[in-house]
Amino acid sequence: MKRVLVLLALVSLATPLPAYAGGGAGALRRPAPNFTFTDLGGERVSLAELRGQAVIVQFGDVGCAVCRENDRLLRHYQLEYVTHGLVVVSLHGQATLDELRRYDAAFTFSTLTGLDPGQAIARRYHALPVPTTVFIDRDGFIRDVRRGRLDEDELLRSLQGLL
Repeated sequence: MKRVLVLLALVSLATPLPAYAGGGAGALRRPAPNFTFTDLGGERVSLAELRGQAVIVQFGDVGCAVCRENDRLLRHYQLEYVTHGLVVVSLHGQATLDELRRYDAAFTFSTLTGLDPGQAIARRYHALPVPTTVFIDRDGFIRDVRRGRLDEDELLRSLQGLL
């Protein structure tokens, strides 16, 4: 019986995790699909334009309390690490532009916020259900994926892998 358990443990360790499973910081290193969205100021922004900076993409919903908490935490750290080249993008698929503007105005700090019509970008990132947070390094590779509520300690570990 012990041999079977040891064999099962070894097989599970050798089996690769799905690309978007979301382990610890650095568990992933997959090219992040490029995307373009329009921010609340009407400017077109693409992930490719942000190359050279560490990017965190928060896929959320304006009516989701956990999404709002994650967004607040991410915006705080963006302000703290902006001089280190950290950019936070907050994308929402289930909102109107007016709802998104009200949502964004409720925060002390602003970030790149935009609509993801039909959740097309979220689907490309396998980021459903929301909230899902994707950490992209300066070279454009996905380094971590977190689903659900962000734990501040986990966030800091993921940031260390980016910055």
